[in-house]
This record gives sequence, structure tokens and C-alpha cells, in this order.
Amino acid sequence: MKTTSATLIISFYNNKNALELIFQSLIEQWNHDFNVVIADDGSKEEVKDWLSVRVEQLPFSVTHVWHEDKGFRKNRILNKAVLASKSDYLIFIDGDCVPQNRFVRDHLQAAESGVVACGRRVELSKKYTDLLVKANNKSTFSHKYILSMLVDYLGNRYEKNTTEYTGKHLKNGLCLPWLQRLTSLSSKPRSIIGCNFSIYKKDLERINGFDMNYEAPAVGEDTDIEFRLKGVGVRTKAIKFGAALLHMYHHELPRPSTNKEIFQRTVQAKAFWASNGLDQLKG
Repeated sequence: MKTTSATLIISFYNNKNALELIFQSLIEQWNHDFNVVIADDGSKEEVKDWLSVRVEQLPFSVTHVWHEDKGFRKNRILNKAVLASKSDYLIFIDGDCVPQNRFVRDHLQAAESGVVACGRRVELSKKYTDLLVKANNKSTFSHKYILSMLVDYLGNRYEKNTTEYTGKHLKNGLCLPWLQRLTSLSSKPRSIIGCNFSIYKKDLERINGFDMNYEAPAVGEDTDIEFRLKGVGVRTKAIKFGAALLHMYHHELPRPSTNKEIFQRTVQAKAFWASNGLDQLKG
């Protein structure tokens, strides 16, 4: 039977202002049958103290999973969050991405055993990131501003061709339920991006979760698990015209080559089961 509830796992590190925007958006969701796990990769004590107070004020259950800051260990804390999850269906987002009001509902409607439901994100320019912070209703921001964002993009794309000024992937902010239903009938495979996908927990367990050997941004939280999931027969599908996320503008983190080297070894060995994954955290 199709699931009717989900655990939303939010990867997080110190940015409490962005997390507060996510909380406000989650309060405004159309579907409220979800709980939240904060996968905290070592935030400071003052952030932990703020969070311990804030979660008690929210109308949904929040579990805060934290470990000591020893550098970028996102995959490890994601695995800990999976182990702490309360639902059999998991939705993953990043702590700088604000879901729009149909987000949880769209993912639950797309839930399918043996399938990863892949959403996308709008890359906000700095201007619209600032507007999002000030907006009264965070979860309908894309509906209100999508046309003006498009005008800004078209007007600036040649003069200042950077995400800071133009934004990026604006079409991903279009939430069209009637068109979403039509496209879901012939949904083509789509690559996973770590900030917006959902999956049954039992399917993630088939590959032993996230590979904790990755200790730098990129590859480990999406490209790697997509390869390993497909290797055990789990396919991907797109959620088109729905499950919209707004990614707040910031400068990109450095991406060292070590992750690519780990992934190349994984591909060559066809190592679909992570040797350092969920099972290694179970006591």
C-alpha cells in the first residue's frame, strides 16, 4: 500500500536563518503528515541551543541528530538521520533550500517502491534570496515571483551571466498540478540531486545507505547513491511541475577531486553495497 506519511531529512550546518525559513515553509505545507529529522553536521553550541528551543514551538515533530564538527561529514550524518527516522518513506533536502507549499504532497504522491522520486530546484539570484527572507509567505514565493524572476533572467543573462544576478533553472519553480498528472504517466528517468529526492527506506537499505567514505561536497550524496541504487534495480523518475525547492544564493563550496576518485573505484568494482554505511553505525 502506498505511504501516506514521510520523514523529511534536512541536512544542516550552522545556517539557522535559512533553517527558520524552511520551518516557516513547512508550517504552510498542504500536507502535514510528516515529521522532520535535522541532520546536523556539527553546528556550534549556540545554534544547538537555539534549535532546542525552536523545535518545541513547531506544530510537527522534529528530531535533532548532531555529531561533532570534524570537517565535511554529510553522508555520515545523513545515515544517522535515516536511522533516527520514524517513517518508511524519506524525503531529503538541504538546509539552504526552501520547499514550496505542495512539496511534501508532491513527493508522497510520487512515492513508489523500487523508485527514487527526483525533484529539482530553482537557483535564486541574490536579489530574490533577499526577497525570500523578507516574504510573509515563504511557501508561495515561487508562485508570486516566477514571472518577475524570468524577466530579470532574460534582461540580465547576456550582460551578467552569473547565478548571482540572473538565477538559474527558473522553470523548476512552476507548480502546475494538472500538467504534473499528465507528465507523471510518461515520466522519464532523471538524475538524483542530493537536495531534493525521496525514496522508501527499505530501498536505501538495499545499498547500505550513504557511503561515509565521501568527506567532501558533491558526488557522495547523489551521483554515488544513484549508481548504486540502479545497480540493485532501483530506478529514478522525475517529478515534473511540482516538488519545487528554492535554493538560496551563496558562493559554491570547493569540490576537491577525492570524491571523483572514490566514485571511479566504486564504478570499476561495481560496489553497490557501501562498505562504510548504515550497518557500520548500528551498535
